Amino acid sequence: MFGERLGHECPGYTRTALIRSAIPDVFRNTPASSAARTDVERVPFRDALKYGQLALNSRYLLSPLAGFTTLPFRRIVRRIGGVGLATTDLVNSRALTSRNERTMEMVETHPEDRPFAVQIFGSEPEVMADAAQLLVELGVDTIDINMGCPVNRIAGAGAGAGMMCNIDGTLKLVQTVVEAVSIPISVKMRLGWDSHNLSAPFFAREFEQVGVAAVAIHGRTREQGFGGTVSLPGIRAVVEAVENIPIIGNGDIRNVADAARMLKETGCHGISIGRAALANPWIFRQLVEWEQTGSYAPAGTFDERLQLMLQQYTCLEERHGSQRAIIRFRKMAHWYLKGMRILKRLRGDFQKVSTKEEMNAAIAEIQQSGPIDGNRTGVLTDVEIPVPSGPVDKW
Repeated sequence: MFGERLGHECPGYTRTALIRSAIPDVFRNTPASSAARTDVERVPFRDALKYGQLALNSRYLLSPLAGFTTLPFRRIVRRIGGVGLATTDLVNSRALTSRNERTMEMVETHPEDRPFAVQIFGSEPEVMADAAQLLVELGVDTIDINMGCPVNRIAGAGAGAGMMCNIDGTLKLVQTVVEAVSIPISVKMRLGWDSHNLSAPFFAREFEQVGVAAVAIHGRTREQGFGGTVSLPGIRAVVEAVENIPIIGNGDIRNVADAARMLKETGCHGISIGRAALANPWIFRQLVEWEQTGSYAPAGTFDERLQLMLQQYTCLEERHGSQRAIIRFRKMAHWYLKGMRILKRLRGDFQKVSTKEEMNAAIAEIQQSGPIDGNRTGVLTDVEIPVPSGPVDKW
């Protein structure tokens, strides 16, 4: 069912004092919550994860997520622990070679942020290779090629998931990038363009032959967008198509139990997590605890999440100063505050802050109010992070 069905043509493309008081206790190994640990049956694990000669500390990776996997967030997740590799937002290769100011900011890193990957997208082999060489000069540890983004402005230009519709051109592009640099190159892709073109096993095997170090596979087609559910048999078909390189499973991982199921049913070497990490930045540490012991401690309490949020803001303020940092942070703060189960009105008020004084006042009110259920030290309920919806060709 999940073989290399390439006979169909792809469809045509359509075009503060308070802030400084945030203490690092949130990063301790044992959360303050007295809630019991959760047991999840352990599964057979493959050997330690490596991208070529690059050894990773765990098999649990932070997925690239546009607008969210910024340097401040990567630093925070690193401090909590458990992340094997963290990747930037997807970066336009042409903008990178032009050293566009905003793009160069996207690929900034920090000593905490290691090993460090940048995901690039584009449809021109030479430009992609030039971008990869620049990243090597900047000290990047590994580069990921985006072959999965379903958004029309990217896929419709032959990049992202659109690469699945151009077999020869895609193989040439990937080989050109691999041969241009000495660091490991990975590719992240979907199962195929649609249910009639489940080409991921074919591409994974071909990529291995040209020297790709790893493949991450999101278990949906481009046609699905984020609808339906991830196909674990589809991911397994990719695992079985390669000989030696690791396959990283991705999609619908909301908690440790979801990761356990994917590892067990697909045989994949590692797990890449995106949106679930926004709701629960502790998930990587939980996964490592589970792998080692069969159980894991709960995620952060209300007070710990507030500390974590302020730590991330401080990282942003160090780079941009308070005024710009506040504006940029409001988007991420929304998910922290939603996870903390505060009043909807307080979340809305925080989105309006624009000065340090206003932010301090909003934080003080949040601290005083606490979560809706009044439980500051117990386990908070899970938060669902929405994904894009509607017809994928309208994205």
